[in-house]
Amino acid sequence: MYHISKDKRCLASANQMYEGLQKAMKEKAFNDITISDIQKYSYVARTTFYRDFDSIADILYWKCDNCFKEVLDSFTQKEFLNEFAMLDHYFDYWMKHSDILEQLIKINRIDIIYSCHSKNAEDLATKYGRLPHMDEVTSKYFLAIRTSLTIAILTTWIQGGKKETPGQIEKIIKETKVIKEE
Repeated sequence: MYHISKDKRCLASANQMYEGLQKAMKEKAFNDITISDIQKYSYVARTTFYRDFDSIADILYWKCDNCFKEVLDSFTQKEFLNEFAMLDHYFDYWMKHSDILEQLIKINRIDIIYSCHSKNAEDLATKYGRLPHMDEVTSKYFLAIRTSLTIAILTTWIQGGKKETPGQIEKIIKETKVIKEE
């Protein structure tokens, strides 16, 4: 897990370690990367690494978690209640910030993507409340289904070379009737 305070220096160190990990991943397989490699590419001390992270994968978890927090926190209540407006906003964000998702897919850690999305989607549901026509249990299943669907769409889009625009993805979703228009 990661242990990063909101202090500017801690955030800067964490970002340096993420950038260092990106550089290392261009030269080595993820499983071959060591803490020494992170130090070499990020110029951050070993003690700083262990203060902020328990493992190298935690750097990716932290970055992914922050991206999902950023995109989901930026939803308005109107977008939250309109699935297609939310999807358009969501995919527009990921078109500009897909590097973390690409890295996680490359190392077969979709579980991190799912975990970060689910955690932040729960925070979003808490912020705006559950959908009015759903009880608490149904709302939890709805959230799990939507998280799985969203992650599947994101990974398919990335694995396909990110060729479709948010509008094209929306059209595909409408054509397959995965999400019904209201």
